[in-house]
Amino acid sequence: MVSKKWITIWLVLNFLIFWFVGLASSGYSLEGYMPGQSDRISEYTPVVYTTPNDRPVGILYMVDYDGNLYYYIVWEDEYFSNSLIDKLYRFFRGLVYGGATQDIEVVKVNPENGTFYFQTYGHTNVHGKLLEDGSCLWLEENQVIPDCTVNVTHIKVYVVTWNHMLSLIPQNGTERAVLPMKHMTPNDYVALGMFRRTQYSMAGITFNSLIVALLATLGFNAAMFAAWKKGYLTRESQRENRKRVKEILREIRERLKR
Repeated sequence: MVSKKWITIWLVLNFLIFWFVGLASSGYSLEGYMPGQSDRISEYTPVVYTTPNDRPVGILYMVDYDGNLYYYIVWEDEYFSNSLIDKLYRFFRGLVYGGATQDIEVVKVNPENGTFYFQTYGHTNVHGKLLEDGSCLWLEENQVIPDCTVNVTHIKVYVVTWNHMLSLIPQNGTERAVLPMKHMTPNDYVALGMFRRTQYSMAGITFNSLIVALLATLGFNAAMFAAWKKGYLTRESQRENRKRVKEILREIRERLKR
């Protein structure tokens, strides 16, 4: 018969394995945000072009452990053309982002290989590469965009939609916005609801993480079942194992005395 101690250990390990594996596979960080610093932040700051009546309030940046630079362009809000829809939209955005209604768009740059990322129409991804002549290679379209940078490293991004999606293609009616920039603090991270914003597909991330956690838990239980079938978890087996350990230790002591 399996002892109560082993049953308790089994239940605790099931809980720990399921949640620890789930959290780890979801990208959860105990730090809650990317605290890194880089002396290349100013070298790769994006240049933002937007309409004069809808300027961002500034840029917050973060740096991950691999040296990737994240520039978060912050607007006070998003404004839809219809006032009623605008109010409803703002209400639901506040619920989703924990009360924060600011709009934030991210430009990610890897200074080591000159690659970058942001989102454009319909929240579709734009991946690209900075080229030595000041142009950019738009990877999804396999298209070279001329004159898309300032001094080769500062990518030019143009606001193309009411909800501030970005583009590499110059837009009529936009002008360059000179924006203040600072490191995102933990207080900024919490106040802006950044954890929820960075999970671009919470449902997908949650589902995948739960599947990984479930598989790990099932694997653990299969190993426990095999051990139980072989009798390793019974009290008799435990007594025999303790007896064997004691005999081995006694033999070792006797050999050391010789």
